[in-house]
Amino acid sequence: MVVLYEAPEGGVDRAEMRLAAELRAAGFEVEEHATEDAAAARRVVERAADGGPFATVLLRHATDGAFTEVWVADHVTRKTVVRRFAARGVGDPADRALALRVVELMRASLVEGLVMPSSEDVAAPSRTPPADGAAWTREAVPRPPARRAPIDLGLGIAGAWGGPDLGLAVAPELRVAWRPSAPWSVGLLAAGPAFGARVGGIEGSATVRQELALVEAAVEPWSWGPILPYAVAGGGVYHLATTGYASAPYTSRNGDSFSALLAAGIGARVPLSSAASLVLDARALFALPRPVIAFAGQDVAVSMRPGTLTALLLSVSLR
Repeated sequence: MVVLYEAPEGGVDRAEMRLAAELRAAGFEVEEHATEDAAAARRVVERAADGGPFATVLLRHATDGAFTEVWVADHVTRKTVVRRFAARGVGDPADRALALRVVELMRASLVEGLVMPSSEDVAAPSRTPPADGAAWTREAVPRPPARRAPIDLGLGIAGAWGGPDLGLAVAPELRVAWRPSAPWSVGLLAAGPAFGARVGGIEGSATVRQELALVEAAVEPWSWGPILPYAVAGGGVYHLATTGYASAPYTSRNGDSFSALLAAGIGARVPLSSAASLVLDARALFALPRPVIAFAGQDVAVSMRPGTLTALLLSVSLR
């Protein structure tokens, strides 16, 4: 219901018609009521009869035209809101602006009944808003943005131990991990090229280059102060390439091989800030089949029987 008090000339008449038009455009039935008595106007506004309007609006125009007083009685939450809007301009743009401000005031009043939790100290609404009124009101309730699962991007250095025959090699390491829900994450790890491993014999020597990639799942079951320990397991592929340097009368040859790779390990993540963490971990690596390096038909080295990968990284969470 829209109540017009004292039916002043000009502005408020137009604003009242504009307000009624805006509410009708939103799908509401609008009842208009005019009164010249202040006490009667207040009774009309705050009266909440069963089957009557779920909200009543009163427009009271100052005699000097400096402001318009707006009363909004929400019969759902049984609250009356009073606002005084200063006059801004004249003509249809000013009338429409006032009408829209009143509409938003109504919507804000009704939002309380949708978002405020019920408690013993707060009286329950005396009635339920019509379905169209509730839908119209919910349009004003901001919906929290869907929280995206964070993606962790890590970069660091790794030490690859291919076994006692190959020794230690050093490589850069890159990781990308997706955390669909705490404490779980799934990710991709790539390390390589790893240089530094070398094998030798009476027939000559060979340098070894290694690369590996793993798809893994990790879990952080608990925290130890600021430290977040985790366990990880996965599988992937392992590549070993050799460059031979033969002694006379042997001939130098190069070779490479690919193997399936299984990995399992433990580590810890230490948050440095809300987005950055320091990560330290170690994995046991098992290659199937295990790559073999041979000189003149004789096996001189076997890789990953098993091997290990130890890494130190800086990880950044992208949200």
